[in-house]
Amino acid sequence: MQEVALFRLGYGNPLLVVLYYLFGAYLVATISGIDGNAAFYGASLVFLWASCLLLANRVGSRQKVNLKFLVLCSVLVPLLFFPPWEKQSLYIRFFALEFLLLFFLFTEFKVSLAAFSRCLNLTYLLYFALSALNWMGFLPLVPHDSANSFVITISGFTFETLYGIGGSTADIDSYSGLVLMWNLFICRRGRFRVLMVVLSAAAMLMTFRFTPIVALFGACLSYFFVSNRFLAMLALSVPAVGFISVLVILQINPAGKVPFLAGLDWQSLLWAGTHARSSVWSGQIHYYMTEFGLSDFLYGPMDERMTVDFIDGEGRFHAKSYNPHNAYLAMLFRSTVMFALFYGLFFWGVVRRARRNTFPVLFFISIVAYTNATIVGLQNPAFLLVIFFLLMAVPKGRFKETYSLAKRLRAPVAVERPAL
Repeated sequence: MQEVALFRLGYGNPLLVVLYYLFGAYLVATISGIDGNAAFYGASLVFLWASCLLLANRVGSRQKVNLKFLVLCSVLVPLLFFPPWEKQSLYIRFFALEFLLLFFLFTEFKVSLAAFSRCLNLTYLLYFALSALNWMGFLPLVPHDSANSFVITISGFTFETLYGIGGSTADIDSYSGLVLMWNLFICRRGRFRVLMVVLSAAAMLMTFRFTPIVALFGACLSYFFVSNRFLAMLALSVPAVGFISVLVILQINPAGKVPFLAGLDWQSLLWAGTHARSSVWSGQIHYYMTEFGLSDFLYGPMDERMTVDFIDGEGRFHAKSYNPHNAYLAMLFRSTVMFALFYGLFFWGVVRRARRNTFPVLFFISIVAYTNATIVGLQNPAFLLVIFFLLMAVPKGRFKETYSLAKRLRAPVAVERPAL
């Protein structure tokens, strides 16, 4: 209990200091304006520099080497220096280095569940407050983006849907859902838990987006029906197979008729069901299958060569969009090698570390990633950090065992993880 209190704001624990910095850097980068990913590159630089110094100090102070980190370095470090050097290839280089350093930090330093939950909740509170003030016009932090906001009329009252400080409803609905899931299933104690549940639920509802609600419903159901790790893997695989089937249909026979739905073709059904995202996926997958060369599989051309004109679900025209609105495709395009490695490690981590009450959070992240391109990347760090915590900081145990705040508070909290 004493050590948990000492780390209330993360001071004294290098890992928590990094977590707070990452969230702060994300907010600063978002508010300062984004030219492509330039703001996030700048925000990442200080983190990368500080983490490299911490790594060098840590490695130089002992004789043992962490074998897991060494193996991961052997795979990713060549990716950092492989040509060509183009603007769009910088993103995956920054992300690969950030991934390496976070893996090192979560391996070397242990943070308690209470401290991590506090970090996640406090940073979300700041994000929510800034987003609400910006949305109401009291504190204009970012320019209004009419392409990513929507007008809703209910009982004669018209208002604009809530959007995050990034300008899009997708910036806040998935983030709010993550915080909601965390406080429902993992952080079940704390004076501010009820407040976090109410705020995050209200934020999700005020975006009036259907996808996060579906993801939330499916993730909550998984808590009751997924009773072992085999079923957990099956639950992760079913949406993946469905998504791959969608991509195949769009490439082979988009005009084909849907069985049992007379007069409705696949293209129209998928366009309506994915809020027009399927039209972007179709164009970019075609480019991926026909135009990618060897170097593109290391650094995919996430630039003007992959743009697609499309009309969204509200009937608005979007010219030359390269945003796939899908975290899996975004990573696949930027680096097929990095995507395969990260997704493989994610599955392996679920097999070894997932618990009954941690799996719904992981499942929620995996579902919202199908319609949000910024789930895993240089943008909002919350999703990546939650994945790291649940798959590295949570000790091994039986799937049916609950990883709870109450249990962790009874045991002494170690600051550092012993070397492997």
